[in-house]
Amino acid sequence: MGAQDFPATLWSQLLALHDPRHPRRAQILEELARRYWRPIYHFIRHLRAVPQEAEDLTQQFFAKLLAQNTLDRLSPARGSMRGFLKTAARNFVANAERTARSERRLFSFDATEASWQASPELTPDEVFDRAWARTVLTDAVHKLKSELEAAGRTREASVFEAYYLGDGGATYGEVAQRFDVSENDVRNDLREARGRLRDILRQSAREYLGPGESLDAELKLILGG
Repeated sequence: MGAQDFPATLWSQLLALHDPRHPRRAQILEELARRYWRPIYHFIRHLRAVPQEAEDLTQQFFAKLLAQNTLDRLSPARGSMRGFLKTAARNFVANAERTARSERRLFSFDATEASWQASPELTPDEVFDRAWARTVLTDAVHKLKSELEAAGRTREASVFEAYYLGDGGATYGEVAQRFDVSENDVRNDLREARGRLRDILRQSAREYLGPGESLDAELKLILGG
């Protein structure tokens, strides 16, 4: 399978990084970093266990990755982007100067990210995958809400948010009462939203696959199945 067999929305952009004069190189690098800094941070944190050190090393890793020609080796024929970054990050941590601090701050580490900590029983690779899944799912939910609101389906967006994203584990009846609709309306809204969310996730997951990787397995990982 060649590069032309992969979704253009991701792999064609990544392969464009081989050209240092590509007009959108900086934008592509920025999007790549945005998608992957959280998984890399938790991967490094699981290896090193000190949050502040993990933050510094994550900044250093991406500063080095974006400044050098490391990404020239990217190719869908060599496997997934996740596998490439795990190997690169593991090698970086093994060789990083322990006292060095990155002067280039690429990301802002908020309290939510710092407070999330994976089980110590997981391997660094498993931690990376779970953090990546959280990022993909969060992006998909944001896209779903934006689509629904843009289409004028604000109630459906609000019902989805109240049922799935609220803190209290609301029931159909509670959501129905809150928005003054029937429980059947809530079921229908959630069914439509879930279907569209799965479509968004399938589209997104396809963009990340390497040769021989299973779309169903990616969806299971993302959805925690």
